[in-house]
Amino acid sequence: MYKSKNNILYLCRPIIIDNFMKKLFLLLAALLTAGIANAQNVNCYRVYLHDKTNTPYSIDQPEQFLSQRCLDKRARYNIPVTEEDLPVNPAYLHEIGQASPQLRVLSVSKWTNTCTVWCPDTVRMGYVRNLPFVDSVKAVGYYSSMDERTTPIPPCATHTQGETDTTGYGVGFGQIALHNGHLLHEEGFRGEGMLIAMLDAGWTAFDQSQYFTNLYENGQIWGTYNFVPGMDNVYLGHSHGTSCASIILSNIYNMSGSWGSSADTLVGTAPKANMVFIRTEDPELEQPIEEDFWVAGAEIADSIGADVITSSLGYTRFDDSTFVFDYSSCDGHTSIASIAATMAAHKAMIVCVAAGNDGANEWHKLSRPADAEDILCVGAVNVDSIPASFTSCGPSYDGRVKPDVASCGWDTYVVNIWVYDWEEPASTIDYIDSGNGTSYATPNLAGLATCLWQALPQLTSLEIMQLIREAGHQYATPDTTMGYGIPDFYRIFLENYTSDTTGIHEILSVQQALSAYPNPASEQLTIFNSSDKNHTIYIYDLSGQLRIKATVDGGEERVINTSEWASGIYFLQAEGVKGERQTIKIIRL
Repeated sequence: MYKSKNNILYLCRPIIIDNFMKKLFLLLAALLTAGIANAQNVNCYRVYLHDKTNTPYSIDQPEQFLSQRCLDKRARYNIPVTEEDLPVNPAYLHEIGQASPQLRVLSVSKWTNTCTVWCPDTVRMGYVRNLPFVDSVKAVGYYSSMDERTTPIPPCATHTQGETDTTGYGVGFGQIALHNGHLLHEEGFRGEGMLIAMLDAGWTAFDQSQYFTNLYENGQIWGTYNFVPGMDNVYLGHSHGTSCASIILSNIYNMSGSWGSSADTLVGTAPKANMVFIRTEDPELEQPIEEDFWVAGAEIADSIGADVITSSLGYTRFDDSTFVFDYSSCDGHTSIASIAATMAAHKAMIVCVAAGNDGANEWHKLSRPADAEDILCVGAVNVDSIPASFTSCGPSYDGRVKPDVASCGWDTYVVNIWVYDWEEPASTIDYIDSGNGTSYATPNLAGLATCLWQALPQLTSLEIMQLIREAGHQYATPDTTMGYGIPDFYRIFLENYTSDTTGIHEILSVQQALSAYPNPASEQLTIFNSSDKNHTIYIYDLSGQLRIKATVDGGEERVINTSEWASGIYFLQAEGVKGERQTIKIIRL
């Protein structure tokens, strides 16, 4: 149990005085906590830290907290590693954790130097607020417990679907052709070598769908993260992410549809891209703490070297009315998630966020973090370029154009999965159908942005996003429902591509000198260097933390003990004497 200096001094006093002072201290702590707990049933708090003094991390050794893929991207676009990239001081987290045996750290943000904690012992939060390195504490939510929640939530509502086309894209042709994305595909850019981070509420049965088996066989799903308490398995809990991911990754040909559907073909906007699933949204609640989870998810995306963030999430109102939400907070600078979205865009990531679906409601305006600066806030239209009435409207509170652009989110074709038996493995019905929402417009556009950056890697993420705005059909006369309009991705490609442009897959290519086996690994992993040159290897976990650094001599083997590794995905990065690099994905069973 954490003891302050004052508490230690109290142990030297007579017992009667000690008891009095203890009661007084607890009263003061309770009053402090009362100021913190400005909402009903609060037991989750955002803790703002004062500094990163005495952190064990250094910007001179960024490989300790950023993956090599991230560092390569930072170097490619001349983005320095700065103090804001340093992880939160672990000593601070340790001291906060000592405040109560019930306290649990739920998320940590290095960019905002905060941590979010669950602590049902509200008195002890007064102690946390009094720690010398804590600037302030803010109430952000409530969870009755940290227990596992496995009750599935039904799929998103869908609508009757139309006929297939004859282009090979299936029913989804219109949503790609709206942006001339099919022409970008014909040029050979379908997302190969790119990494997309999707922040969402859940991907129900995505891993068991017949439609997506190929993604796992090809190694395109790089891993999953979860920040929502009690929902550790991202493949349970909600199907919103399943539908959103299908818009990007589907590569479905000649498979019989179910549920009365006539469709058997659906091709996504970036079917060859890689993806990471990050659950930041609690599908059962609406609380400010989800914005903290969003920040943590964006930082994970950065640390693993993601190229694109797509997030069909937004916040306007909360279940607990004492968490006041005013449109003045949609200024890009008030919400912690909006601040982080802008930071992500400046760290070599294209950030796409849904505008929201309140255009026809009393709220009417956009949500957070769609208000963030330098990102793409996406509104919805149909394949005939007609604006959807439900799209949340701009501008941002400070007068910036929002949405930035529009994409197909009205009668958009997706894969839905209905689970009718949750025995292992689950029994499912997979079907292609259509639905509505800026939630669908966002991944539709994000996938094409991924392909565009694959084609134009010489440009920064900020430059790519600005070109997308400028390619909108109403760039000269933006409005509050479509912003700059519907961008033509093929036009951007034609105006900026040159024959000597180096593709992203070539930038990332390396000499294949090393091999790792067995892979998947269990007790040990053998690294063999088939070249005559020595190689330095780095092994990172999926969060970007360095696990092992070693040298493998030319023609030699090196055995790594993996018996104590947690199950999951790891990345072996190899560096040769001339700086050439190789990446091997390793699975630990």
